[in-house]
Amino acid sequence: MIGKRFVLLVLCLTVCAAAVQAGPKEFTKGAFYLTPQAGFNSFTIPFGVNAEFAISPNIGIGGTAMAWLWSDEWYSQTVISLAAEALYHFTGLNAAKLDLFAGAGLGYSIYSYSIKAGFLDLGGTGGSGLHIGLILGGRYWFSPKMAVSLRLNQAFLGDWGGFGGQLGVTFRMK
Repeated sequence: MIGKRFVLLVLCLTVCAAAVQAGPKEFTKGAFYLTPQAGFNSFTIPFGVNAEFAISPNIGIGGTAMAWLWSDEWYSQTVISLAAEALYHFTGLNAAKLDLFAGAGLGYSIYSYSIKAGFLDLGGTGGSGLHIGLILGGRYWFSPKMAVSLRLNQAFLGDWGGFGGQLGVTFRMK
């Protein structure tokens, strides 16, 4: 099922890229990009930030930090995830203001919880560990300094795997 979603997403992004007319490229070597973002999930809304530095006209390296927080009167849970990423930007496409990219990330997630049962207040950690995943996304540039960003990711190895995504606003800092 995940494989079908990935193929459908690639197909949709390719069609969108072909439909957009040629223009200046927004991903350039030496630029630094900062993206505050919120995710979508079935049980909470994760939030975080992504940073990327363009080391070549097509390749960017950076990282993402995300937090998932949820609770009710009996328990609370937290996941903090940090990941290093390498992305390839398809700058050769005939797509004005559209920056499509794909890549991979290696991260570590920290899980903690607290359970309140009567006079007891139990807590601990569990399920923390490394994860490896694929990233597919794009940015649409409204101006040379600001874009909307959509990132889809599929963690396929390690804890806290699964399919997810983030929507954010990217700022070109340099």
